[in-house]
Amino acid sequence: MKKISRRSFLAVCGAMAATAALTACGGSSASTAGTTASGSTAGSAAGSAASGEVFELKLSTTQTDTSMIYQGLQAAADKVAEDTDGHVKVTIYPSSQLGGEEDMIDQALQGMGIAVLTDAGRLSSYVNDIGIMNMAYIVDNYEDGMKLMATDTFKGWDADLANNGICGLCYNYYDGARSFMGHKAYNTPADLKGAVIRTPGADPYVESISAMGATPYNIAWSEVYNGIQTKSIDGCEVQYTSAVSSKIYEVCEYVSKTEHINLFNMVICGQAWFDKLPAEYQEVMKKDFNDCAYNNAQDIIAAQADMEKTQAELQEKEYTATAGGGVVSATVDGKHMVKAITIDPEAVDPDDVEMLQDMVIAAVNEAIRNAMDDMSASMGKITGGMNLPF
Repeated sequence: MKKISRRSFLAVCGAMAATAALTACGGSSASTAGTTASGSTAGSAAGSAASGEVFELKLSTTQTDTSMIYQGLQAAADKVAEDTDGHVKVTIYPSSQLGGEEDMIDQALQGMGIAVLTDAGRLSSYVNDIGIMNMAYIVDNYEDGMKLMATDTFKGWDADLANNGICGLCYNYYDGARSFMGHKAYNTPADLKGAVIRTPGADPYVESISAMGATPYNIAWSEVYNGIQTKSIDGCEVQYTSAVSSKIYEVCEYVSKTEHINLFNMVICGQAWFDKLPAEYQEVMKKDFNDCAYNNAQDIIAAQADMEKTQAELQEKEYTATAGGGVVSATVDGKHMVKAITIDPEAVDPDDVEMLQDMVIAAVNEAIRNAMDDMSASMGKITGGMNLPF
């Protein structure tokens, strides 16, 4: 297992302290994040904007075409096409239609017109220290991440990627902050001791969760709901927005808002392909992708805040349902806790207790369904029917 160097870790900490006064402000901050060392090859670009050549790039992502990040990628593709008069055409391929991330990165390294939405965990295979971005508590929020990207240390990682054949178009698409969800509250390392927590398999995640006291366990995200429901795992660590879109909250009694990892996604392509672009197109691509990523992140942050507020309000609401023509009623709250059971005395038949039990169960289940439906409908209004990122 690769280890992140102590020198690099201390360099990041020092650089973050030195840039604490920086603020991210709209397009200027977004553009700064991606204007890094790999753009230094612009002067050697083979093409000329005046030539009229069309450059095509296929951008692969695991995101679905209904996700907010996909919408942000499409916005960047449209802006690039507009600002280059159609001479750079970026086509987004959602849901891994072109293949897995590793295969796509390999094709990009071979000079093909392929770009990939990936993360620091993947890129640490090429530049080890960039994996710091996916470690716990390295940044507290999106703006802190933007400050880190403005440091000389980060620009050095970008230059190292370029030397390894990878061009970072931008590093600031945002997935949100990850917290713990499960059958109990995880607020201290003691709470996490012995807990089996689902986490991605990349080293930065595994090492961070292990250091916090839990036992990391990597299974496909599609298996997590059932794993928590059946208690084969104790919980997961996930960004809040993903927990809502996947309805993982249905099987978790607790959300511990640790926000230990802030997830940044990177759009990379092959340096060899990028070097073929005229210098002005190189500048356009980096600026447009960074600006659109920044704007997309603000939308996701706002949606997450709205969802947290809505969930808190819904947890305090009460939902009542009846069974047996109204002779039995049940009331639950937004946390699915039973608050009251009312039974019409006339429904009590000592010779048919089983029917009464069935009516009680039916009323409780219907009340819980009402609470869940209200949660889904309320969240859908916030996201506009779009899934938020995993």
